[in-house]
Amino acid sequence: MDIFLLAALTCLVIATVGYAVNKVLRLPWMFTVVVFGLTLATLGWFQTTMAGRDFQFLARLGMLFFLFTLGMDLELTQIRKLGKYIVGGNILLTLTEGFVLALFFYFGFPKFVNHSFIIALVAGIAFGTVGEVVLLAILKEFGLEHTRFGQLALGIGVFDDIFEILVLAVVIALPALVAGGPAAAAWQESTRIVLVLVGLMLATLLLIWFSPTAQRVLSKVPGDSFVLPFTIFAVIFAFIYFGTRYFENMGVVAAIFGGITVRQLLPPKAIEHYRKPIFFVGNIFLGPFFFLSLGGRMSFSALLTYPWLVLAIMAIALCTRMGISYVLFRNLIGKRESVALGVGLTSKFSTSIISENLLFTAGLIGQPLYSTMMAAFILLKPIVAGVFSREVGRIKETGTPAPLE
Repeated sequence: MDIFLLAALTCLVIATVGYAVNKVLRLPWMFTVVVFGLTLATLGWFQTTMAGRDFQFLARLGMLFFLFTLGMDLELTQIRKLGKYIVGGNILLTLTEGFVLALFFYFGFPKFVNHSFIIALVAGIAFGTVGEVVLLAILKEFGLEHTRFGQLALGIGVFDDIFEILVLAVVIALPALVAGGPAAAAWQESTRIVLVLVGLMLATLLLIWFSPTAQRVLSKVPGDSFVLPFTIFAVIFAFIYFGTRYFENMGVVAAIFGGITVRQLLPPKAIEHYRKPIFFVGNIFLGPFFFLSLGGRMSFSALLTYPWLVLAIMAIALCTRMGISYVLFRNLIGKRESVALGVGLTSKFSTSIISENLLFTAGLIGQPLYSTMMAAFILLKPIVAGVFSREVGRIKETGTPAPLE
């Protein structure tokens, strides 16, 4: 079957080109796979395979497990301690960037957003969410993760994970709201989506409330017992099933809640013991199929036609983040530090890509806009990593900022 040849070639590309790109540009291997998918789509190779049911099923599993691992990484205890600067800063940064991008999309390229400002706004806000993994790596490298500057950056990134869940829920409900059918039917569909979301949240809260008892029971199970991994997969599949029971795309939100629940239910030692195997399944085994599908949906001709659109999206994202960050945080951490923070908070490529992918799959945004936003995701990463790393190094040289109180 060609799918095995495609998988072998993808793994070979990751192990060679992906390694080189990661070493030189500090880009995760996922970017290499997205570009490889774009290359295959441009050359017309493996198109039948990538459109097949087997590949699409593996790609969807890859997306769900990717989101599950994000849910496992959510630090609920840290989120509870977040201050007004972190909560307010994240909301204002994301909404402002999303609103400016929405104006740009709606008035500059109305055809790409179906002549709908709501679609443009959701696409812009989805693009504006933060990926904090790169921030953590750079801050740890310079030993600033526990300073006021570092905790502010990471805190906004962590709280953003909660914000991303809400954005995903809006993206899932959006097709019902903008459909041309009766308004009553649209609101009925949206209400059902909200009810499913509330049900997932209540189930998560109930299991978190039960977690002390569950941890006491599971802590008595030997660490190498088959009980723990099968418990993990039972939670994963149960959440995904109930999430997709009425709405297929609600599985993306359910997967995140499943990850949150597993982290709370299992003893900390069990989480650490099985974290790497879970990440292997989600990121190494299934992940390449998902990221390959993202690249396969891009259009190289659109990138050649609208290269300046990619640059405009990047410029809006960077300028908006730096400007708002300067206004909000210059008195708290300093002028230069606030601008550097704005650059760091432009780091993306977490659930942002999934939101944009869902919008494109639902036919709400055009392929040129999807392709240029994906290209902006990729190109922003080395720029943000390089500039943020240099500025953090200068901050370190001039004196370590004070811890966040």
